[in-house]
Amino acid sequence: IAGQLARELRRSQQQRMRAQKAPDGTQWEPRRRRISRLQQRIRFIRNNETRTLKNWHHDVSRHGRTITGWDEDKGGLRTFYREDITRYLEISTRRISRNATKTVPMFAKLRTARYLKARGDAGGLTVGYDGVAARIARVHQFGERDRVAAGVYTDYPARELLGITPADERLIADRLLNRIAGEISS
Repeated sequence: IAGQLARELRRSQQQRMRAQKAPDGTQWEPRRRRISRLQQRIRFIRNNETRTLKNWHHDVSRHGRTITGWDEDKGGLRTFYREDITRYLEISTRRISRNATKTVPMFAKLRTARYLKARGDAGGLTVGYDGVAARIARVHQFGERDRVAAGVYTDYPARELLGITPADERLIADRLLNRIAGEISS
């Protein structure tokens, strides 16, 4: 019965995560709004070739000042030394800002059975995460700080992924009482 009950509790947790709600019924804090800013374009002549870069920016490397951007002709991110540029043909510094916030529900992978484990035996039952998924879930469950890239940290708001709702408590009590009543009547 513990294994079956663990699977039912996991299903309950998954439905709640899909609805983006905490065990107490409140909505999770939405994703932080992300704004993507793009520089329009720059065209220049380098080695007798015309180059066009989108979303470009200036930088300084150890070998000199550079311009980096998306090279439309080569289809990739390219960096050019400014001293190698013969002539500038067009410089559009107009910036475009657009909302880049994801609209898909949070934790779509974490709520799958692959990561959200349900185990039950004579000693009890558990619904939770293992390994790297457990670390990710812990950061969000308690609203901790986490490293997202080398030297870059971000604070996450607390979003309770796992918890027992009053409906879950009733489910557990009903299943156990039915099991006990079934054993007594046998």
